[in-house]
Amino acid sequence: MMEAKQKALLKHFSSVLRKKALNESSINEPIDPVILRFLSRKELIEIIKNKFENSIPKDLQLLELENEELLAIIGDEMYIISYITSNWVQVAQTEKEVVPITKKSNTKKNEKTTPISKQTKSS
Repeated sequence: MMEAKQKALLKHFSSVLRKKALNESSINEPIDPVILRFLSRKELIEIIKNKFENSIPKDLQLLELENEELLAIIGDEMYIISYITSNWVQVAQTEKEVVPITKKSNTKKNEKTTPISKQTKSS
């Protein structure tokens, strides 16, 4: 089940992607500051690190900058979309529970079923 924050981000991202698909957004269009409601300062810095491939230019004093200024450094909302969706994938993979598929044979109620991977083709 999706939480409210994730739903709101999906709506925002779909709006951004729609504008890009229809060429309604300009190249130098600033990132909508509404996104700051959903991102922590730590996440903004992580996005910047990803943008610069973990080598942030020394002239950027990230600790001294306001969140709006961090958005300006990010520059393109696609970096944010990439970062957030990547995190969602990681969370989904860690939450995914692997349940073995079992093959039911003619067993009685108290007998255990054998996982398919452990059965031989002759059974």
